Amino acid sequence: MSVIHAMGAQWDKAEWSHQLVAFWQQDTYVNSLFAGATNATTTANLVAALIDPSRRIACEQAKFDTPAVFSALFDCFLLLFVKEINSNNLTQAEALIIQITEHYAKQCLKQADELAAKSHPDNDALQNNQQAQGTDTRLAVICHQSQKVISAMDQLAQLRQQRRSQSRNMGS
Repeated sequence: MSVIHAMGAQWDKAEWSHQLVAFWQQDTYVNSLFAGATNATTTANLVAALIDPSRRIACEQAKFDTPAVFSALFDCFLLLFVKEINSNNLTQAEALIIQITEHYAKQCLKQADELAAKSHPDNDALQNNQQAQGTDTRLAVICHQSQKVISAMDQLAQLRQQRRSQSRNMGS
């Protein structure tokens, strides 16, 4: 029976991964990243393997909107960020996940800014207020995660530059 459950879990990951690839194909920037040796399917399969099943379910329930996909990628980002800091040895698919996460972090912040510009205090009906609070909470979490990703990417860029400088000076 456990073999059947394991096969079912792998099937669910593969199906989710396929949906993630379809989502990525709608974004020209993300689509352009897969011109190299690693394709979107390989990268999406890695994301599906790294994230918690609850993240996959959340993406499906949100119909793969940008905040839900970013939230799933955020978990991968944390793991891969630590891996790069410790070992400086990411595969191409792992490096792509980091780059895609940064892209979606910037998109989420941009969407939050646009939403904040559109919202007016005059439009607060009691019924919409409760729904807006739930959305605001989710938006606040996504914005916080987005800012963390952008800050971490700045630190990572500095670390990469420092490592390149050190490796050039090793032969001198």
